[in-house]
Amino acid sequence: MSNYRLKAAVIMTGIIFGGLWFYGTPKPEKVERPQNVEKVKKENPIHGFGYVDFEQVLQKHSKGAELKELIGKEIRLQLELNELLRPISPPKLPEIDTTPFEESAREKNMQNLISQMAELRARKKRIAAEYNKENEAEYIRRRNAIREVFANEAFNITLKLQNSERLKLTPEQVKAFEKRLDEITIERNQKQLELRQEWAAEVEAYVNEQTAEDQARIQREAKENEEKYGEEAMKKLRETQERNKKLMEAAIQEVAIRNTRRTEIFEELSQTTKDRAKLEDEIIESITNEAGKLGAMYKLQMVFVRSEPSKTEENFSQANPMLFKLPKVKSPGTLVFEGNDTKDLTKDLLKTIH
Repeated sequence: MSNYRLKAAVIMTGIIFGGLWFYGTPKPEKVERPQNVEKVKKENPIHGFGYVDFEQVLQKHSKGAELKELIGKEIRLQLELNELLRPISPPKLPEIDTTPFEESAREKNMQNLISQMAELRARKKRIAAEYNKENEAEYIRRRNAIREVFANEAFNITLKLQNSERLKLTPEQVKAFEKRLDEITIERNQKQLELRQEWAAEVEAYVNEQTAEDQARIQREAKENEEKYGEEAMKKLRETQERNKKLMEAAIQEVAIRNTRRTEIFEELSQTTKDRAKLEDEIIESITNEAGKLGAMYKLQMVFVRSEPSKTEENFSQANPMLFKLPKVKSPGTLVFEGNDTKDLTKDLLKTIH
């Protein structure tokens, strides 16, 4: 409800004091005698405040249910309009980059090629293992021949070094023999390394000879698959272009529907807001009139409409940020704290309200 606390207070004050003037104020000719004025004041004291609970009255009011229904409808329309006001733009038909499709074709072909090459490598490994097993004796023979060439020389030098004193070797001769031992070790290791490399080359040449046909077949199939997957990629590209076009047309149609519905909801919301405000004014006016009569009857200084502060509007706004300005909900009155000089007129008002 919109804020009309001031309006309600002014109306009630006018009604109450008008009633009080009619019921309790002495006529001008009696004012001439002070003692009669004091007597009238004592007989017709004007004091205290009254209040009515708006929510209780609204529950019993003949138009209370209609007002709540209008408020609920207004909230529903506000939420729907807010959703329709969320900015959306019709999508533009994108320039489709063919690169992903081409990359997909290449990747698919590469995966197939990798799988075949993995099988080929496994086969080569098996062939190499079989060749090594069958020719292991020949490799060992070559390796041992290299060792024997250097072993004899190294053995002789080692004996001389062990008997250097008996052979009366000079320090220079000892150093020369030690140096030669190091050279022998290096030369032996180098020859063995060369042997391993030569042997690996022999094995590789044998394996390649055994798998030459498979390698040629894999290369031939890779080229064929590249063309095949390329054609599939272009087909997917055309399908994607057609799908995007349909999505764009559907989005444009959705925008048009939203715009039409937005106009309809706005008009309906405007009318609902007017109807709700008009009904609120009627209800508060009827409550104000009856409250004024009760205030005059009980000779009260003022009658308030009590309404507990509600967090509903604040919570609603926080939970649903609106993209348009909402009309403020009225507050039917104020919060009144009961005291020794206040009177609850709610029950009395419920007897007369309609």
